[in-house]
Parts: sequence; structure tokens; C-alpha cells
Amino acid sequence: MAEIGHFLTGHGYQTADLFLGGYPSMADDVHVADSARRMQAVITEMQGDGRLPPRFHLIVHSTGALVARRWLADTYPQGGAPVDNLLMLAPANFGSPLATLGRSMLTRIIKGWKRGFQTGTEFLHALELGSCLQQDIALVDRLSPDGDTASPFSATGTRPFVIVGAAQIPGTQILDQEAWDGTVRIASANIDPQGMTVDFSQGSLTEPRLTKWTRRGPDATPFAVLPDRHHLTVLRPAAKRSSSKDPATAGRLARLILDALAVEDAAGYGRVADEWLAVCNETRQLAQDGEEADALRARILGRASASKDRFNEFYQIVVEAVDDSGLPVQDYQLWLTAPRVSGRNRVSAGKAITRIEIDAHNNLLKSVHRNRRNGERRVLHLDRRALMQSEGFLRKTLTKAYEPVLAAAITAVSPGDKIAYFSANSREGTGLIRLRAQSSSDPGGADRFLRRYATHFMRVIIPRVLDDDVFTVRPLD
Repeated sequence: MAEIGHFLTGHGYQTADLFLGGYPSMADDVHVADSARRMQAVITEMQGDGRLPPRFHLIVHSTGALVARRWLADTYPQGGAPVDNLLMLAPANFGSPLATLGRSMLTRIIKGWKRGFQTGTEFLHALELGSCLQQDIALVDRLSPDGDTASPFSATGTRPFVIVGAAQIPGTQILDQEAWDGTVRIASANIDPQGMTVDFSQGSLTEPRLTKWTRRGPDATPFAVLPDRHHLTVLRPAAKRSSSKDPATAGRLARLILDALAVEDAAGYGRVADEWLAVCNETRQLAQDGEEADALRARILGRASASKDRFNEFYQIVVEAVDDSGLPVQDYQLWLTAPRVSGRNRVSAGKAITRIEIDAHNNLLKSVHRNRRNGERRVLHLDRRALMQSEGFLRKTLTKAYEPVLAAAITAVSPGDKIAYFSANSREGTGLIRLRAQSSSDPGGADRFLRRYATHFMRVIIPRVLDDDVFTVRPLD
């Protein structure tokens, strides 16, 4: 954090380093919650001896975002924290693909840059894609399944900001990840997730009851995706640290940091959110075709023919499957498909795979990750450009026999002879979940589930059907 500290003092800010007992996250017995509790103690101590004022700004990087959000969620779930502006740089808010590669791979990729992404066993589990901790924190500060709107964040209290890069740390290209900064995915950095409960115990197998989760805190967090920064250079505001030779692009990180820390009220917060959205829109354009996009790539990247694939937008979808008694369902399969116009939408794992499903698997779905500690949780990484472009899945691949809707089918295998899922008549029941239509009936897109640069939580409730022999009353002779 040294370079950003010097940058801030050079612009008139007083800075203080927050050391959480040496931050021993490499120790296998330390959890994120332990660091969060220690964080509260250290802040209290520093405010008591004058090293911190009653109110301050907080800047965190990578794993630090989970620690800071856990601290806020545990200590100030209703708001009232002593933080004005919380600036998260390349935050691992909803995990990192690196966490599943093990400490040896992390050592080779990250620790060569000294103290970049150091984690022990429990921190690795917390950072793994689809971890329970990530959702637990989000259910305090950003989402609510039951309509509660209380949050540590507000436009007039503690205001969150997120900046992430779209460049990759040199050497991480071999990991075959897209839409990330060499450590975290762009969609997992964004602190504005979506959430939905899909209840197959209500409704039908093709039309389950869908309940969208409520937003906690501000509707939209200022979020900027910078094409010239990766996971490490996002901590180095100097223009010389940028991979772009364009002065406006190279100097943008410094301007965004100062803009975030200067916000004092709700009006300023909304203004920064709009300005940062324009930054994201420019980064999105780098993935497009045409003369205007070519000119933009030439200015920012140095040549019009520069690779544009790394600027594709992706959706991250975290699926948790449970039965209607609340027990986890671990033996299930997910695949992408589309509903048929005829209404005959019974889908089954036993049927032949269609061309539509092959196309979706090959072109839309980049990866599926099963969480190692909680096997009922799967994480899908979907290419939005391949879904929405004129030559993409919704506009060209789907024939007239299908609705212009991306859907997911879920098949759960019965755990035994006495218990079945979905239906007692089938050992493998299947349900259909509509994810994204070609167009929205709401011009503002409020009825869409899949949002740009975002993580999406789906809690899927599957009927648990009991055989009569599970409990039987017989007359005595």
C-alpha cells in the first residue's frame, strides 16, 4: 500500500496504516471473522490514542474487502460506522479463481510480488468461488431475501466504491481465465449482486415461484473497470504504472481515487456513480467491432487490432440447491437451455442433448466450479457478449421453436429408495429456471435478473418427496 499512501499524502490527506496483529492470514486457524474482530479492537485503540480521528476514509485491496465488510456487517449492521468513504481496489468480494489452485500455485503467481494475496486454509475457503462467507456478508450489507433494507452502507453514511482492472498480471494468461485482473473476476469485484429464490415446491417444474431478493443500502455503488490496470497496478496511481500510453487513461486511476474520497453527501455519491458508469461503458466498447471501437483501442491500447476478448463482460451465477426441508442437495447437474414456444417444456437429463444446449455449453459457459467445502454450491461464469450480440445465442442461435430466453435446467438425483427429488415417479427429476430474456418489458431493466458485471445468487428449493414407508401406521392384530 506504500505507493497509494504516498499519493494520498501528496494530495493533502493524513494516512495511517492499519495492522491487524501483523495480519496473520497465512495461519490456518485464522478466519476472516477473527481478522474482523481484531480490526474493531485496533480501530478503537487507534482512535483512543489519537492516531485515527472519530471519522475516517478506509481504503482496502483484494482480500481486505472481505475483512472490512465482515467488520462492518458484524459491528455496524444497521449503519453508524465511523467510515465515510470505503474505497475497495480490486476487491475479492465474491471470490477468486486462484483460491482453488492451492497455496503452491498462489506462491508462484502472486508472492513473487511480495505480499499480494497471502492466505491460509480458512482464508482460502473464504475466497473460494461460491463460499458461504461471501453470501453471508452480502445478506447483511447488500441483499435480503425477506425484504429487510438495513445495511452498514448508505449514501449519507458509509459509502462504498469499487475500482477493478481489466488487464491481467503478466504470466496469469496461462490460467485461461477471462474478464479478470489476474486475481479476481470483474463480476466478483462488483459489490452490487443480485439474488433470487427459485422454489420448485411452489408452482411447477417449468414455472417455479421466483422471489427476487431486496437491495440493502444504495441501489448502485460507484463501480469502475479500468482497461489499463491489473490486480497490482490498481494500487499504484502514478500514470507511469499504467499499461496505456494515452495520458487520459493513464491518469484516470488517480482521478477516480480522489473523486471517491472527496464525496461528502448523497448528491455527490450519485454524481460519481454516473461518472464511473461512463468509464465502464468506454471499457465495454473495447470489446466491440466497428470503426469507433477500433479508434478507441488504438488510443487506449496502442493499436486498433489489439485483442478485444479480454474486455468481454461476464455474469457470475452462484447456485445453492437445497430441498424444501432445508437439507443441502449435492448430487445435481446444471445445464443451459431455452424454453420451447409450444409449451412442452419438460426437460430431462435422459433426453438427447439438443443443438441449442451444445451451443450454450460451448459458447456461453466459460466454467462451472463446485465449492469444495459446500458441494451444494456451484458457480457459473457466463459470457454476456456471446449471449447478447447480434450473432449470439438469444438473437441468432435460437430458432423460432424456442422462446428468446436463456434458461438453466437442474436435475437432482434421488439419494436413495425412500427419498426422491421433484417427483416420486422419477429417479431424476428436472426443473427449468428462466434467467435472461432477449429484451425486457421494463425499459430500465428492473425485471431482469442477470445484470452487467455482477454476481447473482440463486437459492434453488427442490421438493423432497418421501416414500410412504418412511412413516407408517398399521393396526395391531
